Amino acid sequence: MNVGSIIKYYRTKKGLTQTDLADGICSTSHLSKIETNMYTANEETLNMLLQRLDLRLEDEKNRMGEIEDLLQEFIESLFAYDDEQIDHLYIQISEIKDYIETSEYVNLYHIYMYRYYVWSELPEKEKEILTILQRIKTTFTPAEQNLYLFIQALNLSFSSDYKASIKLFKKFLDNPLPVGKFWTAEAYYQLALSYSHINQHEASVIYAKKASEIFETESNWKRLIHTQMILGICFMELRLFTEAGALYKPLVRNSRIFFRDSVYPHILSNYARCLLTSKEYSKARKLMEEALVLLGKGSEQYMVVLLNWLESGLKIDLLTEEWERNLNDFHDYSLNLDNKYYFYYAVYLKKMQFSQVDGIKYAIKWLYPYLIKHSFYQEAEELLPGIIDYYSEKEDHEKVIHYYDQWRELVKKERSYNEEGL
Repeated sequence: MNVGSIIKYYRTKKGLTQTDLADGICSTSHLSKIETNMYTANEETLNMLLQRLDLRLEDEKNRMGEIEDLLQEFIESLFAYDDEQIDHLYIQISEIKDYIETSEYVNLYHIYMYRYYVWSELPEKEKEILTILQRIKTTFTPAEQNLYLFIQALNLSFSSDYKASIKLFKKFLDNPLPVGKFWTAEAYYQLALSYSHINQHEASVIYAKKASEIFETESNWKRLIHTQMILGICFMELRLFTEAGALYKPLVRNSRIFFRDSVYPHILSNYARCLLTSKEYSKARKLMEEALVLLGKGSEQYMVVLLNWLESGLKIDLLTEEWERNLNDFHDYSLNLDNKYYFYYAVYLKKMQFSQVDGIKYAIKWLYPYLIKHSFYQEAEELLPGIIDYYSEKEDHEKVIHYYDQWRELVKKERSYNEEGL
Protein backbone atom coordinates (compact mmCIF):
# COMPACT_ATOMS: atom_id res chain seq x y z
CA MET A 1 0.00 0.00 0.00
CA ASN A 2 1.35 3.47 -0.94
CA VAL A 3 0.94 5.01 2.51
CA GLY A 4 2.95 8.07 1.50
CA SER A 5 0.48 9.01 -1.24
CA ILE A 6 -2.41 8.62 1.21
CA ILE A 7 -0.67 10.86 3.77
CA LYS A 8 -0.15 13.52 1.09
CA TYR A 9 -3.80 13.24 -0.01
CA TYR A 10 -5.18 13.83 3.50
CA ARG A 11 -2.59 16.49 4.35
CA THR A 12 -3.56 18.47 1.25
CA LYS A 13 -7.26 17.93 1.95
CA LYS A 14 -6.84 19.35 5.48
CA GLY A 15 -4.86 22.34 4.19
CA LEU A 16 -1.68 21.47 6.08
CA THR A 17 1.83 22.20 4.83
CA GLN A 18 4.58 19.59 5.04
CA THR A 19 6.12 21.66 7.85
CA ASP A 20 2.83 21.59 9.80
CA LEU A 21 2.51 17.83 9.54
CA ALA A 22 6.17 16.96 10.12
CA ASP A 23 6.59 19.22 13.17
CA GLY A 24 7.94 17.14 16.04
CA ILE A 25 7.74 13.87 14.09
CA CYS A 26 10.34 14.00 11.31
CA SER A 27 12.12 16.46 9.05
CA THR A 28 10.28 18.10 6.16
CA SER A 29 12.64 16.46 3.66
CA HIS A 30 11.97 13.09 5.30
CA LEU A 31 8.20 13.64 4.95
CA SER A 32 8.65 14.67 1.31
CA LYS A 33 10.37 11.35 0.57
CA ILE A 34 7.63 9.46 2.40
CA GLU A 35 4.87 11.23 0.43
CA THR A 36 6.49 10.43 -2.91
CA ASN A 37 6.95 6.79 -1.84
CA MET A 38 10.71 7.14 -2.29
CA TYR A 39 11.25 6.00 1.27
CA THR A 40 9.38 3.58 3.51
CA ALA A 41 9.24 5.01 7.02
CA ASN A 42 9.15 2.84 10.12
CA GLU A 43 5.72 1.98 11.49
CA GLU A 44 6.07 4.31 14.50
CA THR A 45 6.70 7.36 12.28
CA LEU A 46 3.82 6.42 9.97
CA ASN A 47 1.42 5.98 12.87
CA MET A 48 2.39 9.39 14.32
CA LEU A 49 1.81 11.08 10.95
CA LEU A 50 -1.50 9.29 10.47
CA GLN A 51 -2.59 10.08 14.03
CA ARG A 52 -2.00 13.79 13.42
CA LEU A 53 -4.29 13.44 10.40
CA ASP A 54 -6.89 11.60 12.53
CA LEU A 55 -6.26 8.38 10.61
CA ARG A 56 -5.45 4.78 11.48
CA LEU A 57 -3.25 2.59 9.27
CA GLU A 58 -5.59 -0.37 9.69
CA ASP A 59 -8.56 1.71 8.52
CA GLU A 60 -6.69 2.79 5.39
CA LYS A 61 -5.72 -0.80 4.63
CA ASN A 62 -9.39 -1.77 4.87
CA ARG A 63 -10.33 1.12 2.61
CA MET A 64 -7.80 -0.04 0.02
CA GLY A 65 -9.42 -3.47 0.09
CA GLU A 66 -12.82 -1.88 -0.48
CA ILE A 67 -11.47 0.07 -3.46
CA GLU A 68 -10.00 -3.10 -4.94
CA ASP A 69 -13.37 -4.85 -4.59
CA LEU A 70 -15.22 -1.84 -6.04
CA LEU A 71 -12.99 -1.66 -9.12
CA GLN A 72 -13.26 -5.41 -9.66
CA GLU A 73 -17.05 -5.29 -9.45
CA PHE A 74 -17.01 -2.32 -11.86
CA ILE A 75 -14.97 -4.06 -14.57
CA GLU A 76 -16.99 -7.27 -14.23
CA SER A 77 -20.21 -5.27 -14.64
CA LEU A 78 -18.77 -3.65 -17.76
CA PHE A 79 -17.89 -7.01 -19.28
CA ALA A 80 -21.36 -8.33 -18.42
CA TYR A 81 -23.07 -5.22 -19.87
CA ASP A 82 -24.98 -4.80 -16.58
CA ASP A 83 -26.12 -1.27 -17.46
CA GLU A 84 -27.85 -0.33 -14.20
CA GLN A 85 -25.01 -1.63 -12.03
CA ILE A 86 -22.39 0.09 -14.19
CA ASP A 87 -24.04 3.48 -13.68
CA HIS A 88 -24.40 2.85 -9.93
CA LEU A 89 -20.74 1.84 -9.50
CA TYR A 90 -19.48 4.67 -11.70
CA ILE A 91 -21.10 7.19 -9.36
CA GLN A 92 -19.44 5.53 -6.36
CA ILE A 93 -16.05 5.55 -8.06
CA SER A 94 -16.41 9.18 -9.16
CA GLU A 95 -17.04 10.23 -5.56
CA ILE A 96 -13.64 8.85 -4.46
CA LYS A 97 -11.74 9.50 -7.70
CA ASP A 98 -9.16 11.78 -6.04
CA TYR A 99 -8.43 9.20 -3.36
CA ILE A 100 -8.09 6.38 -5.91
CA GLU A 101 -5.61 8.47 -7.90
CA THR A 102 -3.32 8.58 -4.84
CA SER A 103 -3.50 4.83 -4.36
CA GLU A 104 -1.76 1.83 -5.88
CA TYR A 105 -4.90 1.26 -7.98
CA VAL A 106 -4.51 4.46 -10.00
CA ASN A 107 -3.31 2.59 -13.12
CA LEU A 108 -6.13 0.04 -12.97
CA TYR A 109 -8.57 2.89 -12.47
CA HIS A 110 -7.50 4.54 -15.75
CA ILE A 111 -7.52 1.21 -17.63
CA TYR A 112 -11.03 0.44 -16.39
CA MET A 113 -12.24 3.96 -17.18
CA TYR A 114 -11.19 3.45 -20.80
CA ARG A 115 -13.42 0.38 -20.91
CA TYR A 116 -16.22 2.45 -19.33
CA TYR A 117 -15.97 5.17 -21.98
CA VAL A 118 -16.05 2.51 -24.70
CA TRP A 119 -19.29 1.19 -23.16
CA SER A 120 -20.63 4.77 -22.85
CA GLU A 121 -19.73 5.51 -26.49
CA LEU A 122 -17.79 8.67 -25.56
CA PRO A 123 -14.91 8.75 -28.10
CA GLU A 124 -13.44 12.03 -26.86
CA LYS A 125 -13.17 10.63 -23.33
CA GLU A 126 -11.58 7.48 -24.78
CA LYS A 127 -8.88 9.62 -26.40
CA GLU A 128 -8.25 11.47 -23.13
CA ILE A 129 -7.76 8.21 -21.23
CA LEU A 130 -5.51 6.78 -23.96
CA THR A 131 -3.30 9.86 -23.62
CA ILE A 132 -3.10 9.35 -19.85
CA LEU A 133 -2.30 5.65 -20.27
CA GLN A 134 0.45 6.46 -22.75
CA ARG A 135 1.94 8.88 -20.22
CA ILE A 136 1.87 6.53 -17.22
CA LYS A 137 2.65 3.21 -18.96
CA THR A 138 6.23 3.18 -17.59
CA THR A 139 4.74 2.74 -14.09
CA PHE A 140 2.66 -0.33 -15.01
CA THR A 141 3.16 -3.63 -13.23
CA PRO A 142 3.54 -6.71 -15.52
CA ALA A 143 -0.18 -7.49 -15.08
CA GLU A 144 -1.13 -3.88 -15.89
CA GLN A 145 1.12 -3.96 -18.96
CA ASN A 146 -0.85 -6.94 -20.24
CA LEU A 147 -4.17 -5.18 -19.62
CA TYR A 148 -2.79 -2.16 -21.48
CA LEU A 149 -2.05 -4.50 -24.38
CA PHE A 150 -5.75 -5.43 -24.34
CA ILE A 151 -6.70 -1.72 -24.44
CA GLN A 152 -4.37 -1.11 -27.39
CA ALA A 153 -5.85 -4.09 -29.25
CA LEU A 154 -9.37 -2.86 -28.59
CA ASN A 155 -8.50 0.61 -29.86
CA LEU A 156 -7.03 -0.85 -33.06
CA SER A 157 -10.22 -2.83 -33.59
CA PHE A 158 -12.31 0.34 -33.28
CA SER A 159 -10.02 1.92 -35.87
CA SER A 160 -10.79 -1.02 -38.23
CA ASP A 161 -7.16 -2.18 -38.15
CA TYR A 162 -8.32 -5.73 -37.53
CA LYS A 163 -5.12 -7.57 -38.44
CA ALA A 164 -3.05 -5.50 -36.01
CA SER A 165 -5.76 -5.90 -33.40
CA ILE A 166 -5.70 -9.69 -33.81
CA LYS A 167 -1.92 -9.79 -33.22
CA LEU A 168 -2.19 -7.83 -29.97
CA PHE A 169 -5.15 -9.82 -28.64
CA LYS A 170 -3.21 -13.03 -29.26
CA LYS A 171 -0.18 -11.56 -27.51
CA PHE A 172 -2.45 -10.66 -24.60
CA LEU A 173 -3.76 -14.23 -24.40
CA ASP A 174 -0.26 -15.71 -24.67
CA ASN A 175 0.81 -13.90 -21.49
CA PRO A 176 0.90 -16.45 -18.63
CA LEU A 177 -0.11 -13.87 -16.02
CA PRO A 178 -3.66 -14.57 -14.79
CA VAL A 179 -6.13 -11.81 -15.66
CA GLY A 180 -9.46 -13.49 -14.98
CA LYS A 181 -12.06 -15.22 -17.14
CA PHE A 182 -13.88 -11.98 -18.01
CA TRP A 183 -10.81 -10.56 -19.74
CA THR A 184 -10.03 -13.85 -21.48
CA ALA A 185 -13.59 -14.31 -22.75
CA GLU A 186 -13.72 -10.73 -24.02
CA ALA A 187 -10.42 -11.22 -25.86
CA TYR A 188 -11.82 -14.36 -27.54
CA TYR A 189 -14.97 -12.41 -28.44
CA GLN A 190 -12.98 -9.54 -29.95
CA LEU A 191 -10.85 -12.00 -31.94
CA ALA A 192 -14.01 -13.65 -33.30
CA LEU A 193 -15.38 -10.24 -34.26
CA SER A 194 -12.15 -9.11 -35.93
CA TYR A 195 -11.80 -12.34 -37.93
CA SER A 196 -15.42 -11.99 -39.03
CA HIS A 197 -14.74 -8.44 -40.25
CA ILE A 198 -11.92 -9.65 -42.52
CA ASN A 199 -13.95 -12.61 -43.83
CA GLN A 200 -11.90 -15.27 -42.04
CA HIS A 201 -15.00 -17.04 -40.83
CA GLU A 202 -13.42 -20.37 -39.93
CA ALA A 203 -11.08 -18.67 -37.46
CA SER A 204 -13.95 -16.52 -36.19
CA VAL A 205 -16.01 -19.63 -35.37
CA ILE A 206 -13.15 -21.11 -33.34
CA TYR A 207 -12.75 -18.04 -31.13
CA ALA A 208 -16.49 -17.43 -30.87
CA LYS A 209 -16.94 -20.96 -29.50
CA LYS A 210 -14.17 -20.39 -26.95
CA ALA A 211 -15.81 -17.14 -25.85
CA SER A 212 -19.25 -18.79 -25.67
CA GLU A 213 -18.00 -21.50 -23.31
CA ILE A 214 -16.75 -18.95 -20.79
CA PHE A 215 -19.74 -16.61 -21.15
CA GLU A 216 -22.10 -19.51 -20.51
CA THR A 217 -20.09 -20.70 -17.50
CA GLU A 218 -20.05 -17.16 -16.07
CA SER A 219 -23.77 -16.61 -16.89
CA ASN A 220 -22.85 -13.57 -19.00
CA TRP A 221 -26.04 -13.79 -21.07
CA LYS A 222 -25.76 -10.54 -23.03
CA ARG A 223 -22.26 -11.27 -24.25
CA LEU A 224 -23.26 -14.87 -24.96
CA ILE A 225 -25.99 -13.62 -27.29
CA HIS A 226 -23.55 -11.18 -28.96
CA THR A 227 -21.17 -14.10 -29.56
CA GLN A 228 -23.95 -16.31 -30.93
CA MET A 229 -24.80 -13.52 -33.37
CA ILE A 230 -21.23 -13.71 -34.71
CA LEU A 231 -21.53 -17.49 -34.99
CA GLY A 232 -24.80 -17.17 -36.89
CA ILE A 233 -23.25 -14.80 -39.42
CA CYS A 234 -20.20 -17.04 -39.84
CA PHE A 235 -22.32 -20.16 -40.32
CA MET A 236 -24.24 -18.32 -43.05
CA GLU A 237 -21.05 -17.18 -44.80
CA LEU A 238 -19.68 -20.73 -44.64
CA ARG A 239 -23.00 -22.07 -46.00
CA LEU A 240 -23.50 -24.18 -42.86
CA PHE A 241 -27.26 -23.67 -42.91
CA THR A 242 -28.14 -26.62 -40.66
CA GLU A 243 -25.81 -25.30 -37.94
CA ALA A 244 -27.15 -21.78 -38.44
CA GLY A 245 -30.77 -22.91 -38.11
CA ALA A 246 -30.01 -24.87 -34.93
CA LEU A 247 -28.39 -21.79 -33.44
CA TYR A 248 -30.92 -19.17 -34.56
CA LYS A 249 -34.11 -20.85 -33.34
CA PRO A 250 -33.30 -20.66 -29.59
CA LEU A 251 -31.47 -17.36 -30.16
CA VAL A 252 -34.59 -15.74 -31.63
CA ARG A 253 -36.73 -17.06 -28.78
CA ASN A 254 -34.37 -16.00 -25.99
CA SER A 255 -33.70 -12.56 -27.43
CA ARG A 256 -37.45 -11.98 -27.87
CA ILE A 257 -38.04 -12.85 -24.20
CA PHE A 258 -35.10 -10.98 -22.66
CA PHE A 259 -33.84 -8.40 -25.19
CA ARG A 260 -36.87 -7.48 -27.30
CA ASP A 261 -36.07 -3.75 -27.29
CA SER A 262 -32.36 -4.11 -28.06
CA VAL A 263 -30.81 -6.97 -30.06
CA TYR A 264 -33.98 -8.89 -30.99
CA PRO A 265 -34.73 -7.02 -34.27
CA HIS A 266 -31.06 -7.32 -35.27
CA ILE A 267 -31.17 -11.08 -34.71
CA LEU A 268 -34.35 -11.28 -36.80
CA SER A 269 -32.50 -9.40 -39.53
CA ASN A 270 -29.46 -11.69 -39.38
CA TYR A 271 -31.57 -14.85 -39.42
CA ALA A 272 -33.59 -13.51 -42.33
CA ARG A 273 -30.38 -12.84 -44.24
CA CYS A 274 -29.32 -16.43 -43.60
CA LEU A 275 -32.67 -17.73 -44.88
CA LEU A 276 -32.37 -15.56 -47.98
CA THR A 277 -28.95 -17.06 -48.67
CA SER A 278 -30.45 -20.56 -48.42
CA LYS A 279 -33.32 -19.38 -50.70
CA GLU A 280 -36.05 -19.74 -48.05
CA TYR A 281 -37.67 -16.50 -49.16
CA SER A 282 -41.08 -16.84 -47.54
CA LYS A 283 -39.67 -17.49 -44.04
CA ALA A 284 -37.11 -14.73 -44.48
CA ARG A 285 -39.71 -12.14 -45.51
CA LYS A 286 -41.85 -12.86 -42.44
CA LEU A 287 -38.87 -12.26 -40.15
CA MET A 288 -37.93 -9.08 -41.99
CA GLU A 289 -41.47 -7.73 -41.78
CA GLU A 290 -41.44 -8.27 -38.01
CA ALA A 291 -38.06 -6.56 -37.72
CA LEU A 292 -39.22 -3.54 -39.76
CA VAL A 293 -42.06 -2.94 -37.30
CA LEU A 294 -39.59 -2.84 -34.39
CA LEU A 295 -36.84 -0.76 -36.00
CA GLY A 296 -36.88 3.02 -36.30
CA LYS A 297 -37.86 4.08 -39.82
CA GLY A 298 -34.93 5.38 -41.81
CA SER A 299 -32.32 4.07 -39.36
CA GLU A 300 -29.27 2.24 -40.70
CA GLN A 301 -30.54 -1.17 -39.58
CA TYR A 302 -34.03 -0.40 -40.94
CA MET A 303 -32.52 0.36 -44.34
CA VAL A 304 -30.52 -2.89 -44.30
CA VAL A 305 -33.63 -4.95 -43.60
CA LEU A 306 -35.82 -3.05 -46.06
CA LEU A 307 -33.23 -3.47 -48.82
CA ASN A 308 -33.14 -7.23 -48.22
CA TRP A 309 -36.94 -7.32 -48.25
CA LEU A 310 -37.08 -5.40 -51.55
CA GLU A 311 -34.40 -7.57 -53.18
CA SER A 312 -36.16 -10.76 -52.14
CA GLY A 313 -39.41 -9.46 -53.64
CA LEU A 314 -37.60 -8.78 -56.90
CA LYS A 315 -36.08 -12.28 -56.95
CA ILE A 316 -39.43 -14.05 -56.51
CA ASP A 317 -41.28 -11.57 -58.73
CA LEU A 318 -43.48 -10.31 -55.90
CA LEU A 319 -43.69 -6.71 -57.11
CA THR A 320 -46.92 -5.71 -55.40
CA GLU A 321 -48.24 -2.25 -54.59
CA GLU A 322 -46.75 -2.69 -51.12
CA TRP A 323 -43.36 -3.46 -52.68
CA GLU A 324 -43.50 -0.32 -54.83
CA ARG A 325 -44.63 1.81 -51.87
CA ASN A 326 -41.76 0.51 -49.75
CA LEU A 327 -39.31 1.11 -52.58
CA ASN A 328 -40.41 4.75 -52.80
CA ASP A 329 -39.96 5.10 -49.02
CA PHE A 330 -36.55 3.45 -49.29
CA HIS A 331 -35.53 5.93 -51.98
CA ASP A 332 -36.75 8.89 -49.92
CA TYR A 333 -34.90 7.72 -46.80
CA SER A 334 -31.71 7.19 -48.82
CA LEU A 335 -31.63 10.89 -49.70
CA ASN A 336 -31.15 11.75 -46.03
CA LEU A 337 -28.09 9.53 -45.58
CA ASP A 338 -24.49 10.66 -46.01
CA ASN A 339 -23.28 7.70 -48.09
CA LYS A 340 -24.59 6.75 -51.54
CA TYR A 341 -24.96 3.03 -50.83
CA TYR A 342 -28.72 2.96 -50.35
CA PHE A 343 -29.39 5.63 -52.97
CA TYR A 344 -27.62 3.60 -55.67
CA TYR A 345 -29.57 0.51 -54.65
CA ALA A 346 -32.85 2.45 -54.70
CA VAL A 347 -32.27 3.65 -58.27
CA TYR A 348 -31.06 0.19 -59.32
CA LEU A 349 -34.23 -1.46 -57.98
CA LYS A 350 -36.46 1.16 -59.62
CA LYS A 351 -34.86 0.42 -62.97
CA MET A 352 -34.96 -3.36 -62.44
CA GLN A 353 -38.67 -3.07 -61.68
CA PHE A 354 -39.41 -2.19 -65.30
CA SER A 355 -36.36 -3.32 -67.30
CA GLN A 356 -33.68 -5.79 -66.30
CA VAL A 357 -31.41 -4.43 -69.03
CA ASP A 358 -31.70 -0.86 -67.72
CA GLY A 359 -31.08 -2.12 -64.20
CA ILE A 360 -27.92 -4.01 -65.19
CA LYS A 361 -26.62 -1.05 -67.22
CA TYR A 362 -27.10 1.19 -64.18
CA ALA A 363 -25.36 -1.37 -61.97
CA ILE A 364 -22.38 -1.51 -64.34
CA LYS A 365 -22.02 2.28 -64.42
CA TRP A 366 -22.80 3.24 -60.81
CA LEU A 367 -23.66 0.53 -58.29
CA TYR A 368 -20.99 -2.10 -59.00
CA PRO A 369 -18.03 0.38 -59.08
CA TYR A 370 -19.27 1.94 -55.83
CA LEU A 371 -19.44 -1.46 -54.11
CA ILE A 372 -15.93 -2.40 -55.25
CA LYS A 373 -14.49 0.99 -54.23
CA HIS A 374 -15.94 0.70 -50.73
CA SER A 375 -15.09 -3.01 -50.26
CA PHE A 376 -18.66 -4.36 -50.35
CA TYR A 377 -17.34 -7.47 -52.06
CA GLN A 378 -20.17 -9.85 -51.26
CA GLU A 379 -22.78 -7.41 -52.59
CA ALA A 380 -20.66 -6.84 -55.70
CA GLU A 381 -20.36 -10.58 -56.26
CA GLU A 382 -24.16 -10.92 -56.19
CA LEU A 383 -24.44 -8.49 -59.11
CA LEU A 384 -21.93 -10.28 -61.33
CA PRO A 385 -24.13 -13.10 -62.73
CA GLY A 386 -26.52 -10.51 -64.17
CA ILE A 387 -23.65 -8.42 -65.56
CA ILE A 388 -21.97 -11.47 -67.15
CA ASP A 389 -25.29 -12.60 -68.68
CA TYR A 390 -25.81 -9.08 -70.07
CA TYR A 391 -22.46 -9.08 -71.88
CA SER A 392 -22.90 -12.71 -73.00
CA GLU A 393 -26.13 -11.77 -74.79
CA LYS A 394 -24.31 -8.85 -76.42
CA GLU A 395 -21.52 -11.32 -77.39
CA ASP A 396 -18.96 -8.99 -75.85
CA HIS A 397 -16.51 -11.77 -74.96
CA GLU A 398 -13.82 -9.40 -73.73
CA LYS A 399 -16.16 -7.97 -71.08
CA VAL A 400 -17.42 -11.45 -70.18
CA ILE A 401 -13.84 -12.58 -69.49
CA HIS A 402 -13.15 -9.35 -67.57
CA TYR A 403 -16.11 -9.83 -65.23
CA TYR A 404 -15.44 -13.55 -64.83
CA ASP A 405 -11.94 -12.63 -63.66
CA GLN A 406 -13.46 -10.12 -61.25
CA TRP A 407 -15.84 -12.78 -59.97
CA ARG A 408 -12.94 -15.14 -59.25
CA GLU A 409 -11.10 -12.38 -57.37
CA LEU A 410 -14.17 -11.61 -55.27
CA VAL A 411 -14.66 -15.27 -54.41
CA LYS A 412 -11.06 -15.37 -53.22
CA LYS A 413 -11.61 -12.31 -51.05
CA GLU A 414 -14.86 -13.66 -49.63
CA ARG A 415 -13.29 -17.00 -48.81
CA SER A 416 -9.94 -15.60 -47.69
CA TYR A 417 -8.60 -17.69 -44.88
CA ASN A 418 -5.42 -17.10 -42.91
CA GLU A 419 -4.15 -20.35 -41.41
CA GLU A 420 -2.11 -18.37 -38.89
CA GLY A 421 -5.43 -17.46 -37.31
CA LEU A 422 -6.09 -21.00 -36.16
